[in-house]
Amino acid sequence: MTAPHSLFASCAPGLEPLLEAELGALGALDPTREAGGVAFRGHRKVIYRVNLEGGLATHVLVRVAAFHATHFEALERELDAVDWARWLSPGVARRLRVTARKSRLHHTGAIAERAERAIAKRLGDAPDGDDAVPVHLRLFRDRVQVSIDTSGEPLHRRGYRIRGGPAPLREDLARALVMASGWDPRTPLVDPLCGTGTIPIEAALFARQIAPGRLRSFAFERTPLFDATTWQAVRDAAEVGILDGPPILGRDRNPDAIEASRENAERAGVTLELDQATLSTPIALDAPAGAVVTHPPFGKRVSRNRDLEPLYRALGALVPTGWRLALLTADRKVGMRAGSTLKTAFLTDAGGLKVRALVA
Repeated sequence: MTAPHSLFASCAPGLEPLLEAELGALGALDPTREAGGVAFRGHRKVIYRVNLEGGLATHVLVRVAAFHATHFEALERELDAVDWARWLSPGVARRLRVTARKSRLHHTGAIAERAERAIAKRLGDAPDGDDAVPVHLRLFRDRVQVSIDTSGEPLHRRGYRIRGGPAPLREDLARALVMASGWDPRTPLVDPLCGTGTIPIEAALFARQIAPGRLRSFAFERTPLFDATTWQAVRDAAEVGILDGPPILGRDRNPDAIEASRENAERAGVTLELDQATLSTPIALDAPAGAVVTHPPFGKRVSRNRDLEPLYRALGALVPTGWRLALLTADRKVGMRAGSTLKTAFLTDAGGLKVRALVA
């Protein structure tokens, strides 16, 4: 058997510990946290599984070459030495993505031009297309890392959320909040401010072990990394693992949000209990344990944050005795109005804001 590939799964900031554990469960070898993601090793089956079954990564990269270059002659020489035919297919669209920081080579357009020229020498010119395979060149302190993006479109775009609300929560952040909550998937989960249903849907996918990527395609399917037999076996195994799930309830006072949640859940292949209700409506579930997991509105100004304090207090009062609570907030002091025992599970970015997950 060939040596495993050197891989990197990127993620939203703050999710690295959760992603490291998830990768280990998916068969990744030696997962190690780095800034912005987790490095690991694995063969093509692991690449397929992380893209299909993982819920926290944004992209899965194969690291194909690394070298130092302080001038364009060295860059061109090293790029010409890459075995591009091992990673890219002739006639398949490709797209160069270049970043450069603290490096003597800093003109990203000129760097991309050299890389495209080196690839074309081996594979010929490539057509344009929305399904282009991304090729990443990252320069930092004169070190060049060349990677092939096996995901393509970011992995949080699952394919089920066609209808979105005014401030939708990304699917990977919703899943991270569910995981960080400490929720037991055998017990009920309620989102009393569900919007278009992202948190309840991600909770249902997580509880039933439904592959988050089952509705979409991936860039690796258009590269030499693709093997149809192995890919079908991975997909079949993921379908066999689907379990029965607990009651998962989404509520919102907006009837349009409830209808959007219903449509999104249907596309995702999960069943939710959806009700139009205000936050003050008690949770009518006779269960000694469960979780309230939600994404309240963020206040971007101090005055707006103070206006939200009654909402957070009402949220805390809603949680039944013995249940867990998890929420995202852009203001820790306001978030703590929901419960004095809340603690920070992770810090991340959402909608251009620094937000934290508070759990109890």
